[in-house]
Amino acid sequence: MGKKKKRIRQTSPVVDAMDWAEEHLSTPQFNALQKSLQLDIPVSIRINCLKSKPAIFIEKLRARYGWDTQIVPFCASGYRIRSPKRNPSSTIEHRMGYFYIQEAASMLPAELFDFAGMTNPKILDMAASPGGKTIHLIDKMEDQGLVIANDASRSRIPALRIVLENWGAINQAVTCQQGEWFGYAMPETFDAVLVDAPCSMQGLRSSSSHASRPITENEIDTLAERQTNLLISALQCVKTGGQVVYSTCTLSPQENEGVLSKVMERYRQHIEIIDIQQQLPSPAPGIDHIEGTELDPDIKRAARLWPHIFNTAGFFCAKLIKIQPMKKSTTLFESNRASEIDCLLEEEVKVITKQFQDQYGFNLFEKMQALEIGIADIDGKYYLVPKRLNRLETALAPLSLGMPVGKALPSGWQPSHALVSRFGDQFTRGIFTLKNIYLEKWTRGEDIRGISDPSFASGTVVVVRDENGGNLGRGKILKDRLKNQLPTRLF
Repeated sequence: MGKKKKRIRQTSPVVDAMDWAEEHLSTPQFNALQKSLQLDIPVSIRINCLKSKPAIFIEKLRARYGWDTQIVPFCASGYRIRSPKRNPSSTIEHRMGYFYIQEAASMLPAELFDFAGMTNPKILDMAASPGGKTIHLIDKMEDQGLVIANDASRSRIPALRIVLENWGAINQAVTCQQGEWFGYAMPETFDAVLVDAPCSMQGLRSSSSHASRPITENEIDTLAERQTNLLISALQCVKTGGQVVYSTCTLSPQENEGVLSKVMERYRQHIEIIDIQQQLPSPAPGIDHIEGTELDPDIKRAARLWPHIFNTAGFFCAKLIKIQPMKKSTTLFESNRASEIDCLLEEEVKVITKQFQDQYGFNLFEKMQALEIGIADIDGKYYLVPKRLNRLETALAPLSLGMPVGKALPSGWQPSHALVSRFGDQFTRGIFTLKNIYLEKWTRGEDIRGISDPSFASGTVVVVRDENGGNLGRGKILKDRLKNQLPTRLF
């Protein structure tokens, strides 16, 4: 360790996050960190594995937009884009949910789970909104099993639902519970739990989604107490032998290693911290002391992503395995109403899926069998829903679940945007090819006037593709134009 210049700690209640960095880095590393903070965080995207193969799809994006990309070393579907000439958020592929814009460090938590050998795992994302890590979990399990996407804040639920729908996720349900409820109400239930905990966001490098702000010691202490309770709840509701990943977008030791230390002190015989260093391109161990207090040596098995080493915002991750059962939480919570989903009878399902087969040449029934999903009438609308939700012993009262199917019209069946976005590449009929010269207008949500197709009756809903076969969503054939049916929320 190099000799450090002494910095004067602020006497105000506001914390200086750089004090943590200087305490735990050598002088050369600290200087490198300061230089890195002057640089912008590279734009990163994660390819939707439900809709395409990442290695093939990134080549299409490179060819279309001239992007210079580099794979994220700890995420096979993640790519950094160097100085993109075209903003990724303005592309039709982003609006159709073929990729998600996500800071590279945030791709690590889902990658730490190992679902190999699991059959239809039950997964809880305890603090899910806005949903980037939730859809990553769904990708990792190929939309098999069941993901419960929970967030304690009702105001954050709409953003979560939009991300799930745009991604094309079906075997999922959205709930709004305090995270501590799961340890009480659903002990030994899940195969895996992600706790991406609410935190102080002191990641040192600001971004649009993680803006740095002043924070006090009292706020950090309050957050650390809540984070500890969430992690304990996760360990209670995961099955013995199950996996828990704890993550934050802060470098505050009290919210990271400090939380692990408190949990280890109480449940050392019940849990094991897994060494995750081998999943990173460079060593990134957790710190071994906080303000002079030595920590359990196993805490170094966690990962602390410093901005100057990984060219990301500051981030923290730890993976734990539950090795013995734990006592159920004694905190009392209100019970939920029943969450039983009444699916349509098979005869009714076959009528709907035959319409899809006849009109679009798409075997929806076969997909439903493979994903173990049903169709339910929810408030007068049809949804593809996860049948596995009915097998949970505890009622969850989801706010939303599955994917809208569409609706029957006099002119024929109209599939939902979400369904076309997920499966439109597999349709073999009802397809309209839009010339690439109209692609920019279409991407802006405009109707394409002066074109039609006499082979379709006016009012027919079609799947629109570009000249390269790219999925552009739904359109409606009218006498004088192709009506754009991309949802207005995409613009």
